[in-house]
Order: sequence, then C-alpha cells, then structure tokens
Amino acid sequence: MLADIFSPLSDWGLLILRLGFGVLFPFHGWMKLNPRGPVGGVRGFSGWLQQLRVPLPGLFAWVVALLETAGAVLLVLGVATRLLALGFAIEMLVAILLVKRGMAKKRFMEPDGTGWEFEFALVVAALALLFTGPGAIALPWAAGW
Repeated sequence: MLADIFSPLSDWGLLILRLGFGVLFPFHGWMKLNPRGPVGGVRGFSGWLQQLRVPLPGLFAWVVALLETAGAVLLVLGVATRLLALGFAIEMLVAILLVKRGMAKKRFMEPDGTGWEFEFALVVAALALLFTGPGAIALPWAAGW
C-alpha cells in the first residue's frame, strides 16, 4: 500500500536527500577557505593534513574545500551527482579512518558526541546518491541535458 503511494514520488526523495546532504557541507568548506576562520584557511587546513601525513596536503586541502563548497551546491542542483557523491564518500571515509579512528581513537559512538557515527551516516548517504544518481528533479534534466 505505501509503495503505491510513495513510489511515484521517489524522485522527491532523492531531491530531499541531495538537499539534506548538500546543505551540511558549505559551512565546513567555508571554514577551510576562510583565512580568518578557525582553521586558518586553506593554508591552515593544508598544515593539518600534513600532520596527518596525507600525501600532497596542499592539493588535497583545495580539493576538499572546493568539494565541500562548490561541490555541495552542484550536488544540490543534481549536477555531476555520482562523481561528487563518490568524492564525498571518499572524504568521509578518510575522515573516519585518519581523524576519528586514527588520530582521535574514537569509537563509533562516544558519550560526548564525538564518535564517528555522523560521518558514517554521511558515507551511507553519499553511497546512496552514488548508486541512484540525482533523480528526475535535477538541473540537468530540467535544462534538457
């Protein structure tokens, strides 16, 4: 019964997923781009990546900052959804493995809320978008691409 009601609306579900996912990241990306912010801009973020022994930290600082800002906007619009979702899934897996589990030694759930369950949920959402694509309510289809 519920399938009969909601199946025709599945593209709206993908739009909601893209919106919910995409609205989170620009704030994080801006912290990495803003030289006056708490991270110290791309230079500060690059230094932090270097401490984590990420190869090519200067390059990846820019990749992550642009993915989280411009990439999130494009994802919301449904442009290059699968490619961007792959990028976000990789980014969140790296965050879990290098930062949350590696450097901070965090468990999945921590009493103070600093575990890696949120990043895991973002990996799952990114993988869902990777496998489903943007759906019909997306800029490429609206523009006839």
